Amino acid sequence: MIIAGFMVIIGWIFNISLLKSIMPGWVSMKFDTAIAFILSGITLYFIVRAVEGEFDKAQVVLSITSLIIVLLMGTLFFSALLEIRTGVEDLFIKEAAGTIKTVTPGRPSVPTMLNFILIASAGILTTLNPDNLRSKLKIIGVIVGLIGALAIIGYIIDVPILYYYIEGINSAVALNTAVLFVLLGIGLLCL
Repeated sequence: MIIAGFMVIIGWIFNISLLKSIMPGWVSMKFDTAIAFILSGITLYFIVRAVEGEFDKAQVVLSITSLIIVLLMGTLFFSALLEIRTGVEDLFIKEAAGTIKTVTPGRPSVPTMLNFILIASAGILTTLNPDNLRSKLKIIGVIVGLIGALAIIGYIIDVPILYYYIEGINSAVALNTAVLFVLLGIGLLCL
């Protein structure tokens, strides 16, 4: 997750299309999504540390990464719901208008934002250390993984609605984003 996020960021900074999307002409992973994947990779690592008993350091890091993910993706989510631009879409890199299967340049798809909010919720739940933590993390893992898997199936059978593209309403989930969500979901399931 972390390495993939950095690779996409490098792709955006140096305008390397192959690093932004798997195939030319396919939807790209947004810069905000790449940042959220870096934070999600760190979150998953410290969830594992907390589950293994290293709770003190994990609690601090999980609080920070979860808060940043919620603030970033929450702002983008509400901007999508209210159909307004908040400026967060262009905070780091300005994506050109008319990008492939993208409704609002710089804004990830709604399922992408929801998945990141779920991952941040997993971090928050871990800091709260509730009863049945592992079962709650597994439920989040199943949801995150299924959203990613459905998008992958959509790409395989070429059905845009399965990778959440609804013209004028919702941007498509990039294939590399979907693959990373499946891996995050598996990571949470393995706890």
